[in-house]
Amino acid sequence: MKGYDWFSFFPIHFTVGWFTITPMLQDIDSLAARIGQMVQFARQLQAERAALQARLKNLEQERDALRDQLSRREAEFASTTERANSHEAEMQALRSEAEAAQATLQVEAMQYKTELEVAKQKLAVSQADTSQLRVVTDKAREHIDSILMRLPGAPQE
Repeated sequence: MKGYDWFSFFPIHFTVGWFTITPMLQDIDSLAARIGQMVQFARQLQAERAALQARLKNLEQERDALRDQLSRREAEFASTTERANSHEAEMQALRSEAEAAQATLQVEAMQYKTELEVAKQKLAVSQADTSQLRVVTDKAREHIDSILMRLPGAPQE
């Protein structure tokens, strides 16, 4: 009805009874224009509604994807945290074990040092005894040699 003009068909004012047709036609034209505007506005609203629904659907899909991603990341974080705690406990146990082994080794080292000192002392005593025995042996040899030389029939030097 756009561009349609009722007045071009009725150039003269008709009067029927107590009312005129021209104002009625003007009212009808105005009403037709308003209806056209309403139809256009309704179509525009429908198009906007469809666009908003599509956008809402996309946003919901994006939200669901982000929710899934967050869920996966939270699971990964929980798993990583659990592994880190497990490794920390393992490290603590190994640290305690290493400290105990170190303490044991230090005690053994002290024992070996003590044994070494005792062995050194025994060696010193033994070396002193050996020196004394050499001296005594040398004296005994000299004494035996002197006795043997005094025996009859011993070769004279």
